[in-house]
Amino acid sequence: MDQRELHMTEIISALTHKQTTQLARHVDFPSIDREQISWLIDVAQNEIVDGQALVKGVHYANVALVLHERVRETRRGSKERQLLVLAGDLFSTYFFEELASLPQTVLVTLGQTVQRVNEAKCSLHEQNYTSTEEYVLLWLTAEYGLVQGLATISGQDWLTREGQQIIRNRAKVLGHEAQQLLLSHLEQIAVA
Repeated sequence: MDQRELHMTEIISALTHKQTTQLARHVDFPSIDREQISWLIDVAQNEIVDGQALVKGVHYANVALVLHERVRETRRGSKERQLLVLAGDLFSTYFFEELASLPQTVLVTLGQTVQRVNEAKCSLHEQNYTSTEEYVLLWLTAEYGLVQGLATISGQDWLTREGQQIIRNRAKVLGHEAQQLLLSHLEQIAVA
């Protein structure tokens, strides 16, 4: 096993451990995607900041966002809804726990990133967009804004080959026109 694979396995093991809380018996946590973690590791490479803390923090923030988003699919006042909120809050605390070891500038950037992702998710949920292009850009921010924020911190390119493939696979949920616009947008970003 090479050093990179060992590093990825170590991070995934730590992430998996956090998902084995008592809540795991009641909440279906999002699976840990090796390709996604590999992409985060590539983007987080930095000589100054602890890349492992960044990867784990971004993963925890993403899990919290996904869990909180699933709350709307549950019945008001149900135990399932309460447990999803608790699990999302728990992963938010894991996110902040990882941030505590990072410089304040990183903390501010990630906080602004989470805000931007949440705003994009709200705009999508409320259908607050006027064109397919605006919808695609909101979708890209809602789905991958955390990776973009991570790239801002590390100074790395966020749109790696692996990242492009992950986005293309995920984009299959979009309508044809939106998917075509997204692919065109990705090509423009990759060239720039």
